[in-house]
Amino acid sequence: MRRTRLATVVAVACCVVASCSKVDTSDLPTSVPGVGPTTTIALDESAAPCAGSDGVGAEVPDGARAGDLVEATELADRPSASDPKTTNADTEGFPDGAQVWRILYVSTGADETDLRLVCGLVAAPADGPALDSERGTATMVAWSHGTVGVEQACMPSNEPETGFWGAMGGGIGAIAWGSGLGAKKGDPSNGALQTMLDRGWVVAATDYIPDDSYIIGRIAAANTIDAARAASELMTNEHGGAGPDAYDTLAWGHSQGGHASLWTGQLFEEYLEVAPNDNSELFLAGVAAEAPASNLIVQPALQDGVEYGDGLADWEMHKSIEVFNVPIPALELQIGPSLFSYIFGSWTEFSAREAPADGARLPAYPPDAPELDLAAVATPQGAETIAQIQALCLSGDDSKAVKQLTDPYRNAGKAKMLTEELWNLPEDYSDGEFFHGGVDRTCDTTEDQGLTRWCDWIRWNIPGPLGANPFPKLPTSGGQPVPLLIAQGAHDQVIHCIADSDSDSDTATGAVAVPAASDCMSVALYESLSTGGYCSDGTDAAGHLQLSMFVADGSSSPGSHLAIPGQIAARSVDALEFDGSPLDRFMSGALEGSLDAGCSAEVLNAR
Repeated sequence: MRRTRLATVVAVACCVVASCSKVDTSDLPTSVPGVGPTTTIALDESAAPCAGSDGVGAEVPDGARAGDLVEATELADRPSASDPKTTNADTEGFPDGAQVWRILYVSTGADETDLRLVCGLVAAPADGPALDSERGTATMVAWSHGTVGVEQACMPSNEPETGFWGAMGGGIGAIAWGSGLGAKKGDPSNGALQTMLDRGWVVAATDYIPDDSYIIGRIAAANTIDAARAASELMTNEHGGAGPDAYDTLAWGHSQGGHASLWTGQLFEEYLEVAPNDNSELFLAGVAAEAPASNLIVQPALQDGVEYGDGLADWEMHKSIEVFNVPIPALELQIGPSLFSYIFGSWTEFSAREAPADGARLPAYPPDAPELDLAAVATPQGAETIAQIQALCLSGDDSKAVKQLTDPYRNAGKAKMLTEELWNLPEDYSDGEFFHGGVDRTCDTTEDQGLTRWCDWIRWNIPGPLGANPFPKLPTSGGQPVPLLIAQGAHDQVIHCIADSDSDSDTATGAVAVPAASDCMSVALYESLSTGGYCSDGTDAAGHLQLSMFVADGSSSPGSHLAIPGQIAARSVDALEFDGSPLDRFMSGALEGSLDAGCSAEVLNAR
């Protein structure tokens, strides 16, 4: 989702216009493996220390614990991924006065005892982390990336000039959004990453465990927290054992990473308790979740104002994403089959590969819902597509193959990816028609054991109070909710949120209202958090919760899925600078403890 960028779009468009030949997909797998390596595409030596027999997927060193740093490689003088004749330091956006490392570290998978090697990135000021004189702590930003694929070869650490210090929405460097003549792009020197480093903050970014952990909240949280702990150890090592003793930590992510940041906040304290190590202490200061994957399925009995079909899975299932903001079928991407392939493929593989230990405090999935059967949810045609796309990245050259493999599902009557009850084909269906999927209703009513297991996994991985898991439902520190920002564009076709300009506005003032929960995943999430702990008693709020949205308003505000990272991180449309932006004000206020308790939802660019 996050790294699908203009170059990819142009490549696909040119291919269509020129009527180029189809991509050869004959060598892709046709079935999801039950067991096997955690990454199947070999990485070359340039991806050290994550490549090779001692890298990702290898055995964890004896005596290592979750959060331990195994090895770090500084990247400034290494060849860039896009041009081996150029060093990373010479690529656009590489931070000034700072160092960047690719790190290999220890984290956990199926439960807190299942140790894994994971790759990530760390950026820090060349002089080391700054200690805040008033707080007595340094600042750590734990960044969680959006969807790029599930193979290690797809991950940001493999192409950091795009996925880390690159411009938004591919990276967290220059403030940018939009495409073509309406594109906005600031200078990297004023971007989020550079500004954070100039302030003395450390930024840690996880790749997540590759191949089989997509949208598994407990694993994403563990990988994010452990990347931050490994970064703290790196700081201590780099500065002669004189690194900070403690970091106030901000969890921040977009899309898949927004889901990860929410789970990071929920599990932060409990994970540190059940998987301790000797690195610097981390304290959760706040969570910023941009267009987070949430409300995966609706539960009408627990949510007001929603009906079957309003959940994220059902909104996405038959949705075509417009490439150039024009409805040209040949240029559209079938977003549901693309993302479902990563979910169904990785969950099938993970359930066959690993099981939580008896008595585990933080199992990755419901202990009473063991190995998943792909045939319970996918047709034979769908199962083959899932296996093929699971092996591909969502960006770069692979994007052409992803589009080609998902194109047939535009005609949902002829090509059916999922079983009848989930596909939910209308009797009077016409080619190319949009309609809601049937996941919500099926999960609420099915008695089929195979389907029930899948539905249990989905509910388990819903962030916030609606998640059917035994874990904390709010991001907390010291037992109290920490500040939480949810940011979303109100013209988001991926993590569905579409404002109705007719019904969602005040005709007297012209102000645009926040969309209804049935039309916007983040509104449904916000409402569950508000009533589920932040502002539930109707009098004194327990913490600070804000939903900040942007509606579509020409090229200055696309309000789209890929635009929200830049829009929320810009001081204004004309000042593409992180300093003073809504995201900066939230983060700084969370660190300072100056944000008022209470719940607020607003459209920031309401007219």
